[in-house]
Amino acid sequence: MPAPPSSLTGPQAGLVELWSLRQDTLLELPDETTAAPAAAGSPDGAALLSSRWGETRLPITDPVVLRALERLSYGPVSLDNVVAGISVPDGPGSPEREALAPLLRSLENVLVRSLATTDGRTLLSVVPISRYARFRPPATPADAVLRLSRFTVLRTHEEGLCAESPLSGQRVVLVQHRSAWLVSCFARPSTPREAAKRLRMPVDDVRRVVAYLEASGMLVRGTPPAAGGQESGPKEKYAFAEDRDPALLPWSPHDLMLHARSRQGRHDGPLGATDDFSGELAAEPPFAPDRHGPARVPLPVPDLDDVLDRDPPLTVALEARRSVRDHGGRPLDLAQLGELLYRCARVRSMGGPGGGEGAPVPTSRPYPSTGGTYALELYVTVTHCAGLARGTYHYDPVAHALVPVDVAAESLDELLAEAQSTAGLRAEPHVLITMTARFRRMTLRYSGLAYSGLLKDVGVLQQTLYLVCTAMGLGPCALAFGDSDLSARALGLDWRTESAVGEFVLGTPPSQPDAGHPPTDAVEVNGHDWHVRCTEELRRALAHSTD
Repeated sequence: MPAPPSSLTGPQAGLVELWSLRQDTLLELPDETTAAPAAAGSPDGAALLSSRWGETRLPITDPVVLRALERLSYGPVSLDNVVAGISVPDGPGSPEREALAPLLRSLENVLVRSLATTDGRTLLSVVPISRYARFRPPATPADAVLRLSRFTVLRTHEEGLCAESPLSGQRVVLVQHRSAWLVSCFARPSTPREAAKRLRMPVDDVRRVVAYLEASGMLVRGTPPAAGGQESGPKEKYAFAEDRDPALLPWSPHDLMLHARSRQGRHDGPLGATDDFSGELAAEPPFAPDRHGPARVPLPVPDLDDVLDRDPPLTVALEARRSVRDHGGRPLDLAQLGELLYRCARVRSMGGPGGGEGAPVPTSRPYPSTGGTYALELYVTVTHCAGLARGTYHYDPVAHALVPVDVAAESLDELLAEAQSTAGLRAEPHVLITMTARFRRMTLRYSGLAYSGLLKDVGVLQQTLYLVCTAMGLGPCALAFGDSDLSARALGLDWRTESAVGEFVLGTPPSQPDAGHPPTDAVEVNGHDWHVRCTEELRRALAHSTD
């Protein structure tokens, strides 16, 4: 790694530890400790601390400690400038120090810890993002072997580069270039001494920065490959606990970050119906604009009385449901496809509660959707359907019609081949349903949970398709994954605004399906007879309906 310019990395005469409260934390002191009339504390005379995680009463009476805490609310400050001798571990005690130290430990989830140069320039700040955040920097030896955690990610931040990990209750803001350079030194196992040499920084300064990075979980410390101390093997052979932790081994960094950031508890970002872009971007229409021309294929509308007369009970459909990975020789017909789409995905109504000028127009459909957003679009690729030519169609849920999509023959074949391979079919599926998401429909309204909400919508739509296919006697199978780039090219979509998020294949069932009994090596657990009996009941009902 080339050495950075010396003007930015010259030796420092030590680093200063600074403390402050999170910017969104409000401290209200008892009246007698401040002249500000708006800063009245709680009625019982205690100080009141309000943060994103609630309110905490601080039964503190010592005015020196209260003013010290008040000083932390103004911005980063050295504790030595607040309470003399507070940073000297073995120094003489004082009542203020004895009171402030445990108080600060109890407020770790709202305390920002920073390191700055002696001329006042902040190097980095560790910001708590969880109510359970704890930060205890260790004494990191100069020759300790450390590495970036495989879960650490770097992104831009308003104050500089930001390091985050789903395993951490903090984020680290790397304010200066040298902080980012120091982090990069640990992309592979390295020591503070080696990093100090590369960056031409004092070893003790690097040790303090590394201690902050280790305590925040951005760096992890290795253990030697064999007993005998630090020199028992090359650094590349050092073991890191996260690489052997059975709780972490199955997680990819992307999956764990998505889980942590799409639910409350492990981050401090906005989450929920924030409507962050309501003043900047127009609301996304409730259904996709017609991009494929006027030609369309009207779909038959099923008769409700006929459906009610022949549909099996819900429990029969639930218990008899299964994935069918072999389609029969008889093709689907247009009436069956139309009934399936009508029962699963049509728009039943628009408007109603939640509407208003500038607000997203809510719709009602047979399956549930996060906040009624209904961001999913259905593209139906057909190979065997009586009354419908081979090709790809966009489903118009308002007109209940299929609109032909101009897909190149080669791309059409690729879509079907991928679906066939993923589903384990012996031939092309009769019908492939590609579920795309118009992301803005969800992201303009929701923060944090938008993508996870889309995936939940895919799941409930797939279950709806499964149950209706089962009730109709069709062979359904949801696909575990698909190729987003392939589908975007084939369908002519900009994947950044609309992309495939789920796939589903269906066809007529094989002429001689299995009997519904478990494999010989399977162990029956709870009520497998329900599945067997309901499967037989469904077959009798379907046979009766075709007589």
